[in-house]
Amino acid sequence: MLKPTKKHNENGHGGNATLGLRPQYAAALTLSMLLTDVGLANVVGADTQNFNATTSGLDFVTVESAQTLDPGVVNFGLFLNDAVNSLPYFANDPQKRTAYTDSVLGADLNVGVGLLPGFDIGISAPQVLQQDSEKGGYHGQYNATGNTEARLNAKLQFYGTRDYGLALMLSESINRINNNPYAGKNAGPTTNLQLAGDTTIKNFKLGLNVGYRWRLRGHQDDPTVPVGPLPDQYIASGAISYLLTSIDTKAIFEVFGSLPNHSVTDASDRQASSAEALLGLKHDFTTRLAGHVGGGTQLVKGISSPDWRVYTGLNYTLGGYTKAKAEKIETVTQPQAVKADPFAGPPKPTEKIVVHDVLFEYDSDTLILGATDEVMAKLVAYLNTKPSFTRLIIEGHTDSIGSDPYNMDLSLRRANTIKRWLVSHYHLPAGKIITIGRGKHRPIADNGNYQGRQLNRRVEFTIYRDMAKAKPSTAPIAAAAPGKSSKTPVAAAAPAKPSNVPAAVTAQAKPVTQAKTK
Repeated sequence: MLKPTKKHNENGHGGNATLGLRPQYAAALTLSMLLTDVGLANVVGADTQNFNATTSGLDFVTVESAQTLDPGVVNFGLFLNDAVNSLPYFANDPQKRTAYTDSVLGADLNVGVGLLPGFDIGISAPQVLQQDSEKGGYHGQYNATGNTEARLNAKLQFYGTRDYGLALMLSESINRINNNPYAGKNAGPTTNLQLAGDTTIKNFKLGLNVGYRWRLRGHQDDPTVPVGPLPDQYIASGAISYLLTSIDTKAIFEVFGSLPNHSVTDASDRQASSAEALLGLKHDFTTRLAGHVGGGTQLVKGISSPDWRVYTGLNYTLGGYTKAKAEKIETVTQPQAVKADPFAGPPKPTEKIVVHDVLFEYDSDTLILGATDEVMAKLVAYLNTKPSFTRLIIEGHTDSIGSDPYNMDLSLRRANTIKRWLVSHYHLPAGKIITIGRGKHRPIADNGNYQGRQLNRRVEFTIYRDMAKAKPSTAPIAAAAPGKSSKTPVAAAAPAKPSNVPAAVTAQAKPVTQAKTK
């Protein structure tokens, strides 16, 4: 809880004294004054803080993208943020951007889980850890620290791909603040319904959230309290990020704000509407662990908006594929995944099959036996389907974590390992197989998050066949018209060594001893 305080410095006397409010309402008043009236698209709950990191840990910091966690992927998040000059003052407000008056240290504990394709859920537990107030005057402050709410959310992507999309987000906040006048007595949960959209343009990612916030407000039963339960709100936020692949870091800029659906009378000098901006960096230490750091400021002096904010946080993600997964590419020149069985249907002269998460031991080119057996067995059977392959190109790909020489060397070594495995286990002719290491230079997904990097760690098999050796058709040939020659359709033959086949990469990069998670 909070309590309003007033420091008396007249005649040399000082100290804290509660004002003419009942203690329970006084505590709730200033707590809720610390609360924001802002129901930002990325800020949900009892409004005790404007900063709420996403539970998925994808793409941005507090703004949601349309992307969801893949089934089985779990994200854990821990964020700290220190808001300077956010406490409400009701008379002789001393707060200025250049003058420190107060600070509130908050934290968010988050867990997000992918349940189904395009659907995930999450839970957050915001905390107030510490407060500091140095200036006098009639103002609000916390009477105690601790958990302020429980926040549940779910997201459904109903349109798009990993590069763009639209999603619906539903969240519900359960207020855990006693006697909160902004919620009202016997108030129910707060519900947010939002539409999230995003798109990717090369290394840029853009996101936009718009929605509405419903409050099951309680009633104000003490006329001495100068504020009442907050109304419903229109909510919005936007973000843009840029991935610096050379240093495995995203620069992120966000703006979020809200507007009440009708005018609000407030006893403080803060506006009912609010807006805040953030600028920060997200660095991927490993494929699973990412760190955040940044700061922000209020654009409008709204309830609980700080003059300055600094934040830091960690996301740790695990889960996902438990065994290798294969998919066929529609064309070699313009890759587009086909959802059907990649080994079904008749062979073509040239086709590409991608295998995700061919599992290797940590920082090694040693295969984990059993993890890829099923997919590799199907691949070999498909290669031997008549007409048999004339050439097979194996390309190894990595994510962006690590140096370029390291990734080039690792991807080539892993491609060579797969070649040796196919030759030794399935007796494929080694002379028909070329290995190439591509490193991190041909990503198919966003290297700025865990599951995008998981997709980028892949092996591509490009298969060439001589269709002239295909079994002739047994269908009857129509007789030629009198006076005209008879022509039998013949499939075009693929050259034994197509001119567009890239040369094998044989140069080995210098040994790199730095360990990286791959």
